[in-house]
Amino acid sequence: MSGNLTVTVTGDGNCQAEGETVTATIGASGKKRISVSPTSQSTNENGQATFTITAKKKVGKARVTFQAAGQTKIIAVTVKK
Repeated sequence: MSGNLTVTVTGDGNCQAEGETVTATIGASGKKRISVSPTSQSTNENGQATFTITAKKKVGKARVTFQAAGQTKIIAVTVKK
């Protein structure tokens, strides 16, 4: 099972930040449970980068860290049967 996650990067005045590189990193234990593709992507004209998170066969929780423009956001992913 997989799903898409869109990250939006905004700059000063809440305007979209085009051309910023967003990097996705999976926590060490989460690599057994999920994969993320691509691992790095530039934002489009809307300040968005889309990543696909794919579940592996192991159930449990994983953390994905997204970094862009000096900012960090961590999301939790739960893989169920």
